[in-house]
Amino acid sequence: MTGDEAAVLELGLRALALVVLLAMCALAVLDFVCELTRRRSLGQRFQTWSRRYPIYSFALILVIGALLAHFFWQEATAPPLRP
Repeated sequence: MTGDEAAVLELGLRALALVVLLAMCALAVLDFVCELTRRRSLGQRFQTWSRRYPIYSFALILVIGALLAHFFWQEATAPPLRP
């Protein structure tokens, strides 16, 4: 992997981490707003949905598990970046 490819990869990973962090912050704010307005929280809504549709919730858990396994078990083929 060349230096340019490594820089592009690093930029992409940083952008992905930023998107995930912003999504989590948005969900936390939405959950806080639901709490302030005395509506059901996101966790309660998801729990109701998963009890109503157990096959879909099982499939969702399988997909999330496969994505996490793919992310953590991939081989590191590139040497570490130097500062």
